[in-house]
Amino acid sequence: MSWLMGVAGNFPDGLKKQINNVSENILVKQEENNLIIIAGGIRQTCKFNIETNEKDSFISVGVGIEHSENDVKFMNEERWQVIDNVEKARKLEGHFVKVRWNKDEIKVYTDILGLRDIFYATPQKDYIIFSTRGDWLAKYLQAEINFKEFGSRWLLFNQLSSNSILNGVERLSGGSSIRVNRNDMKVTINKYDWLPNLESDSLSSTEYSTKLEKLINIPFIQNQRVSLSFSGGMDSRLILSYLAGRRNNWYTHTFGDYNHPDSVVANSIAKSLSIEHEQINLDMPTQEVFLTEFKDYLLLTNVNNAVSGYLQLRNYKKLICREEVIIDGGFGEIWRREFFNRLLLRGRKELLEKNIGGIIPYLIVHRADVFTGEIKNIFNTGCKEQLENIFINLPDANTIGMENWIDLFAIKTRLLNYYSSAQVHLDNWVFGYMPFIQKSLLENLFVLSVAERKNGKLFRYIIKRNNKMLSKFPLAKGQFTHPFFLNTIQSHIWNIAYKKLRLKTYNDTTAENLLNALSTYIQDTVSTKDVKECGCYDHSKLLRLSNNFAKGTASSFDLYELDWWFAFELFRQGIIK
Repeated sequence: MSWLMGVAGNFPDGLKKQINNVSENILVKQEENNLIIIAGGIRQTCKFNIETNEKDSFISVGVGIEHSENDVKFMNEERWQVIDNVEKARKLEGHFVKVRWNKDEIKVYTDILGLRDIFYATPQKDYIIFSTRGDWLAKYLQAEINFKEFGSRWLLFNQLSSNSILNGVERLSGGSSIRVNRNDMKVTINKYDWLPNLESDSLSSTEYSTKLEKLINIPFIQNQRVSLSFSGGMDSRLILSYLAGRRNNWYTHTFGDYNHPDSVVANSIAKSLSIEHEQINLDMPTQEVFLTEFKDYLLLTNVNNAVSGYLQLRNYKKLICREEVIIDGGFGEIWRREFFNRLLLRGRKELLEKNIGGIIPYLIVHRADVFTGEIKNIFNTGCKEQLENIFINLPDANTIGMENWIDLFAIKTRLLNYYSSAQVHLDNWVFGYMPFIQKSLLENLFVLSVAERKNGKLFRYIIKRNNKMLSKFPLAKGQFTHPFFLNTIQSHIWNIAYKKLRLKTYNDTTAENLLNALSTYIQDTVSTKDVKECGCYDHSKLLRLSNNFAKGTASSFDLYELDWWFAFELFRQGIIK
């Protein structure tokens, strides 16, 4: 990703060497008085201007988007130079961290939705160390995983708090900012909590469409070529319905197996509409290359995916060094009322009563039951505390409505703890953005009625209006496809029927094939002294998984748990070593 790291104040001499060695891919470095700051990654997502006089210098990482009276544009160095206070930074869209400094002070700004983080620590009162990578600070501080904060990330859909999962490392995002006085090293934190418009004004589907189209058109205004991440789902198809009316300067790409339902549907649409399309499915690299890449991915994203999940994501490597903008339909589900429906349908009573213990079962996503009873108790305590804080900070569900509360809950938890990690990883290799999670659009979420949003009603209407042909193709979800006109519940019933009738479906063997390729390494890892003595694992459960795997008797559930455990173990190793 584009990244930055800095230290200011009366810091130890050894820290200077450590900072200079964090990466070989350094784009800019500034060292002056009591400050060292470096940044790197790809040039498209790392903007900077270093002044040698008393003017302010700055470094920004990520992608900034600015609205003017006539259009919307990506931020360049000239425009970033103008952003000299937190109020101006909060008016921007995109995903970014910006550091601005002069001889008297250092200021750090974050994007308003929490899509990029800044991590910091003050090991002593006379210096501060900060970075967009928390794991780099952890190495210097010899920090350990905070299992109470990490618990919701492992047991539930995603982490529920905005805190760091590393002891001694603080996390800041979501429009919050830092000011450091370079004379006395006083650090001031300015926290911010953005909320969308909760008033009852109305927004028509046409007005929504106009706002979305404006965001999709940003690259074309600046004459940049676009590549749409295209799947068989509805969100990327909606974006395609706008692009299909353009003759040139764009194309689509799909990742993964040619026979996967996403690929089959995407390729069928591209062929029928004569769209330039690229199917990307990179070969499995050597074990050494894969593990090196995957460990870095885990440290970037705090275990966002299991081992097998990374294979799909590494296809982005094929897009490196292309002079184009990647448009991704991430978080489009929020506009279709697709998040946390299990909680809405089954846990309504518990939610209205704010019954913490009753709500948590509806948020659980199983990954791997491999931790000791003590660690699991810490996990559960953390989940309850984080959910209690959610109720303190969000408006009451009885006031804003159950569906609206759940969508706001998704914005405040899933956006900054799952999609933000996806964006950070995207910044690692390409210049891209997600139109559905820009503030100018998202602030209008609750202005649209629930009836308009749920079951994809709004998206279906716009797709048909923009390009009726696109409504003729089925939608893909997971390993199944279903007719375009089916709503959320109907499509769920359709998929259940397919399973029960044992109709022909796509058989995804990605996880099994990858784990088999890594079999020796995984089993050796289970047997290491470090794993046996780390104190967080129930080693008898790990041995059972490993033995079943070695004997070829592992069930699909065993493989699933092994897939997730190995990802966590590589993450743990990356933090402590």
